Amino acid sequence: MVTTAGDLLYATAADTVTRLGIGTAGQVLTVNSGATAPQWAAASASPASDTASVATAQSTTSTSYTDLSTSGPAVTLTTGTKVLVIVGAELYQNSVNDKCLMDYAVSGATTRSATDATCLLFRRGASDDVNIRASAASRITVTAGSNTFTAKYRSASGGTANFANRNIIVIDLGS
Repeated sequence: MVTTAGDLLYATAADTVTRLGIGTAGQVLTVNSGATAPQWAAASASPASDTASVATAQSTTSTSYTDLSTSGPAVTLTTGTKVLVIVGAELYQNSVNDKCLMDYAVSGATTRSATDATCLLFRRGASDDVNIRASAASRITVTAGSNTFTAKYRSASGGTANFANRNIIVIDLGS
């Protein structure tokens, strides 16, 4: 019943065996739409993704999310309805017990303002005098289509929040 190296056998009914010929390079084994038999299919493409960065060290005292002197970084990507967004930076807060916050806004098919709910946050304690390199990841729902993700920044209490080597990564997770 097998005729070629790589052939597979599968049951189509009780005591009935059928041959599935070997697929072609790059194909993957899947189940047909009726869920009744295996079949070869093209492998899914890697998820769409993009990244951007700004190395410039800049600061803000704004208590509302804003751009820095050099805005961004920003990524424009055609997405499904689910995306993973990762923001990262080196952070330093000049004021004791104040916070640096970095998040992102979305424009295009989706409108979303930066929010503390998904932000990267660094709080300087009373005796801390450190820089930190950190990132924060969030999975959000967007409207499918072309979306632009732009990093935004703020200081919690108006102290000088410093950001350097800023980056944003966006990965489309499909719909």
